[in-house]
Amino acid sequence: MSSPSHAPADARRNLLIVGAGGFGREVLTYIEDDNPLFRPKGFLDSRTSALDGMHRSVGIVGDPLTYVPVSGDVFMAALGDPAARLKYTETLRTLHDVDFATVVHPQANVTRHARLGRGCIVAPRVGISVDVQIGDFVCIQEYTVIGHDVQIGDWCQINSHCSIGGGAKIGNFVSIHPNCVITSGTVIGDNVKVGAGSVVYGRIPPNITIMGNPARRFAWN
Repeated sequence: MSSPSHAPADARRNLLIVGAGGFGREVLTYIEDDNPLFRPKGFLDSRTSALDGMHRSVGIVGDPLTYVPVSGDVFMAALGDPAARLKYTETLRTLHDVDFATVVHPQANVTRHARLGRGCIVAPRVGISVDVQIGDFVCIQEYTVIGHDVQIGDWCQINSHCSIGGGAKIGNFVSIHPNCVITSGTVIGDNVKVGAGSVVYGRIPPNITIMGNPARRFAWN
């Protein structure tokens, strides 16, 4: 039997998850399920009580706006709101220029010809077809299927059970809520929010909210 001094060194990097809300806790389970690259170090969250009453393997170790990275740290941004994701990673990105990991759960099916940017999170049972291009800091939730040649910009949130048809183009900071169908060839502008259960086709201008089947512009007032 080898002595402990001869045991292989643990080469995994220390992972800090920005955001200790529901999405952050989901991401922690992704890493704990099966990930040979990262070892959870803790959460970064300005809400020091965010994990009160929740028994997790790691706790909140700092605030993302004040945390000072050390050697071996790597980060993930697990915030469902793209604007919050941008805000709470700004200091880490611009002042410290840290490494944000892209994590694809082993139960996701991502073809080898798809390209993902940095800081992306792909949940279990997601399907991503050939020649898909996905920007930085994009999160894709469970059971979503993305067809061939789809282009997705930076900082998008695509929630669960969505279907994005081949050739669709999605801008930056787009939020697509659960159970939506984005039909083939649809073009969605920057900062668009798509309400749950919508069916979207055609060209959607930027900076609006759409909802329905077929999806149309929506406002509460």
